[in-house]
Amino acid sequence: MKRLGKFKWSVAIIVLQLIVMAYFAFTLPADAKVPTHWNINNEIDGYSSKTTTLLLWSGFSIGIFLLFFFMPWYSPWYKKYEKRFERIIPALSAMLVLFFALISVYSLYLAKSQTVPGVQFILILIGLLFIFLGNLMPKTPRNFFIGFKTPWTLANDDVWLRTHRLGGKLFALSGVIMIVKGFVLPYNNGFQQISGAIAMLILLIPLIYSFVIFQQYKDK
Repeated sequence: MKRLGKFKWSVAIIVLQLIVMAYFAFTLPADAKVPTHWNINNEIDGYSSKTTTLLLWSGFSIGIFLLFFFMPWYSPWYKKYEKRFERIIPALSAMLVLFFALISVYSLYLAKSQTVPGVQFILILIGLLFIFLGNLMPKTPRNFFIGFKTPWTLANDDVWLRTHRLGGKLFALSGVIMIVKGFVLPYNNGFQQISGAIAMLILLIPLIYSFVIFQQYKDK
């Protein structure tokens, strides 16, 4: 029960999500098409049925919560860094559950209102998530589940720390780019493609950096 209290925000968000989804379950037509994917031209190119969407998104949020809640029972790294994990895992769980809950509610709202949907809101959500993850990364201990898991970061604590200090800053920068994309997208499709490529390239830098600094340690 004490551990469950640390995850109170995750539980609260899931309960609210289930209440909202129950509303859509009764008000959406049985044959409603729920948008699930947008392409780079800001057009919907993927739909799901009402039932699939309700089951998938609610199950996804519950699954994320359970994955983090039961981490002490399946993670070989947890006991080694227990105090550090307990400081970040509840917050990470709540943020990811909130992120996917908002996307699910947004998709269902679009299906009900039958408005012309855009991807701007989702891009802004992704940007905010990246900024949150960027702030969390330097605080994350070595593990097989969260962060940049290369052979070189997993082999050395200092390589892990230095890689995630850099990776955290770059994740936050990518998040800012995604938020800007969300506001600029309706007016400049070229900016979307270029900025998207830049955001992805930025996230590759820590992988290369981890290899370089590991080689420095090996040479020493």
